Amino acid sequence: MVDAKVITAQLKAIGADNHFWCRPERRELHKILVDGEVINHLVNGRYEGGFAILCLTDRRLLLVDKKPLYLTIEDVRYDMIAEVDFNHRLIDASVNINTLNKSLKFTSFNNDGLRSLTTYLQNRVMEIRQHINVFQTSKQTQPVSSDEDGVSQLHYRVTNPYTKVPLMMRRRVSRFYS
Repeated sequence: MVDAKVITAQLKAIGADNHFWCRPERRELHKILVDGEVINHLVNGRYEGGFAILCLTDRRLLLVDKKPLYLTIEDVRYDMIAEVDFNHRLIDASVNINTLNKSLKFTSFNNDGLRSLTTYLQNRVMEIRQHINVFQTSKQTQPVSSDEDGVSQLHYRVTNPYTKVPLMMRRRVSRFYS
């Protein structure tokens, strides 16, 4: 557990220190975060279950929804995220975050905050994927093929370490296709 004063200082550093909106969710953050975890972005808005906060740390994405009789916490690691879509309209903006087994749609009136959150999320997912690619290519010996131009290409298969499913799935062409 992280001290509440540390979380308050982190929220002030990122400019999300408004204490009126989503106060119960912000109080819940000190129970969720682990030592050394830093909050990078925090946006309040709504999702299919009601009003909540979407919080990005240096390690994971958190959706926290605290109501009087229940608490919902969704913890999504960056390497589990398959797709991030951002939509901006006149009044509000929304982000769709898809993983292999679930989809999260979050809408907020803070368009700029949600846009910067989405940009950070996309950059972080790409960093994690490039790190996995580099780690797996250096760890395994991969077959190397060369084109007719003499350019050698490295073939590798990247899998998600939690599910052992390829990160980029492509549709296969049927052998009966003409």
